[in-house]
Amino acid sequence: MSKTSSHSNKSNGNKRPLTLIAGIVLIAGLAVLGGVYMEQNTRIDDVVFSGHYFTSDEELTQSIEEVTPIGMLADSIDFGRLMQTIEQLPYVESVDLSMGFRGKLQMNIKERKPLALLIDGNRRSYISKGGVKLPVIHEKTEDVPLLYGFDAAARQDTLNSDAYKKVEEFLVAARNNEFGWITLSEVAWNDREGVVALTAENGVKLLFGHSNYESSLKHWQAFYREVVSTKGIGSFNQIDLRFRNQVVTKEL
Repeated sequence: MSKTSSHSNKSNGNKRPLTLIAGIVLIAGLAVLGGVYMEQNTRIDDVVFSGHYFTSDEELTQSIEEVTPIGMLADSIDFGRLMQTIEQLPYVESVDLSMGFRGKLQMNIKERKPLALLIDGNRRSYISKGGVKLPVIHEKTEDVPLLYGFDAAARQDTLNSDAYKKVEEFLVAARNNEFGWITLSEVAWNDREGVVALTAENGVKLLFGHSNYESSLKHWQAFYREVVSTKGIGSFNQIDLRFRNQVVTKEL
């Protein structure tokens, strides 16, 4: 009898966990389905923007006035069109959407970052990666190099010439090199010398050439540490960093 009783208790013990697991799975499934249903049938009562700096709340709000989701059910909204409308603003690179509590639609804005300030006569515009021109917002200025030699006219939304692509390659490399970024004030291009820059201190001409910008920037940093820091930047008129194993200088 003791064996029979023990066997019976063990069998009942196995059934209870199985029943419990089945109940948990059922509840979880209903919760997921309920969440999907509630999200799809949520009425949008408010739109909140985040992540933006250059683009104002007013610009963002105005951009969606004709396609506003406020008052609509979530499953009735053309989110693709909504996002494309916002992405037409110059500084907006992309938009991520998420649904908050009580019908609040959250829009997280990823903005383009200026690489340089394009100077063309009396015209000014920032340039971001991809050659996209950005309007200058005077109360939100950026500490970036000045860029010469390209058209700043608004009629051309982007720069895509081979020359600009080389300059952008240099600017990205310089931004990733903290020393290079803080020591350069102006950048230009000419077909013979390639990328030409002026130092922030004393305006010494630096030649970076047509390629290998990461390496040239490292040469510039090493040369500054080993030579310029001893002689002084004022001793130089030009520093040529285009060669792999040497730095050629013109001194005053």
